[in-house]
Amino acid sequence: MIQVATAVVIALVMLYFQGLMSAVSAFAGGAIGFISSLVYAFKMVAPLGSEPKKMVHTHYKAEAYKLTITILLFSLVFTQFKEVHALPLIAGYAATLAVYWIALIIV
Repeated sequence: MIQVATAVVIALVMLYFQGLMSAVSAFAGGAIGFISSLVYAFKMVAPLGSEPKKMVHTHYKAEAYKLTITILLFSLVFTQFKEVHALPLIAGYAATLAVYWIALIIV
């Protein structure tokens, strides 16, 4: 939820300072960040008490899904959203990615 809130805040800041297309681009980048994290969360389900080897395997598999979804979503945005502003897109993605890493450190 913090990633979604971050994407919204970045989009609102872009809307205020740079206009609608920058805001939409920033939110698209943020959406790529939180959707890929959501995919990871759904795929990173290992039964409680699983062997460490199985948990690591599940983690690698979930990360592969996350990376694949990230690439596909960026490809989709760059091919279908002709008015995309690259810098706000990357800023939105980077902000949600930063929140993800901070959450991992805290938890």
